[in-house]
Amino acid sequence: MAVAPLAIVSPPEGAHFEPSRVPGMSDAELDALPFGVICLDPDGKVLRYNLAEARLARLDRAQVVGHDFFRRIAPCTATPEFEGRVRAFFGSARRVERFPALFDFKFGAQHVEIELVRVPANDCVYLLVNRTRFDAPREGLPVGFQAPLQGELAPGEFELGVMRDASARRVLFVNTSFLTALHQTWLKVAPKAWQGFSREWGWQWGRHAVVDLEADLLEEKGQTLRDLSMREAMERTSHWAAVHGLGTMRFDFTGAPHGLFEVTLERSAVGEAVGPSSAPRCSLIEGLLEAVCEHLAHRLLAVRELRCCAQGCRACVFVVATEHRGPALEQAIAEGAQSVAQLVEALHGTP
Repeated sequence: MAVAPLAIVSPPEGAHFEPSRVPGMSDAELDALPFGVICLDPDGKVLRYNLAEARLARLDRAQVVGHDFFRRIAPCTATPEFEGRVRAFFGSARRVERFPALFDFKFGAQHVEIELVRVPANDCVYLLVNRTRFDAPREGLPVGFQAPLQGELAPGEFELGVMRDASARRVLFVNTSFLTALHQTWLKVAPKAWQGFSREWGWQWGRHAVVDLEADLLEEKGQTLRDLSMREAMERTSHWAAVHGLGTMRFDFTGAPHGLFEVTLERSAVGEAVGPSSAPRCSLIEGLLEAVCEHLAHRLLAVRELRCCAQGCRACVFVVATEHRGPALEQAIAEGAQSVAQLVEALHGTP
């Protein structure tokens, strides 16, 4: 099944993504891309390796960067059809080249479309890796042909205090005291900065979460989130939140004709961690939802918390609207709006 064209995680300006932009992007910007990016020098050494590629290959970049891509990291690519093509590209005058390939991992095979982008000034080549299909591991391959598992590149991790989930992603075990300590630290160091900081933190987390959501869906169904309806995509987001212990999300689209929809979060880990408050406190979740919803809607959005369990409410309720209505949302909430119906009335006439 074909995968959607290369696209940055949440570009407001349109779906098309120009591959020639990649070499000039920062590491953080590369990590926000939902497709793999690998930068190689002429010797085949990995110079850059983004989050999506690390997630889909189930390898930590710390074990990849600085090592021989064709021999240590992906021996399945040490063929004339792949390695030979990349090495020839270094000496060519072409700036871009595309070809299909197959990555053989021990956990499964991945059909990919490779786009080579050359940077003559830096004498390096970028491999843009777009997954198109996922299959079971292939049998009968030569010994040492398949790409190694994370544990083979970094054995003995458990003894070094490293935990991994079923997809070989590194995980940390923390309880809500972590969030409590973070909140208390910000109140002590910068008492007025918590809302802005935690919303931005949540937004950055949401951009990374989209990579995980896309990777899981690609492996499971060969689809991207944008192939799903908004309701289906939100259900997967809700499942992701529950798996991560954030609480259970419910989505209500009855206000959609008025340009709003509502998200209810039962048992918010953030709201419970920060303690009693006279104002909403789940700005971390606001940022997270904003990043995910922007990716799905392909436009800038504003998410504001209407009610919070930190205020003594049964659940936390968030409202999602177009980005330019954010200030009006905040004003309506500050003036006492407690429901989507009240917000619709307050925003009546706002474009």
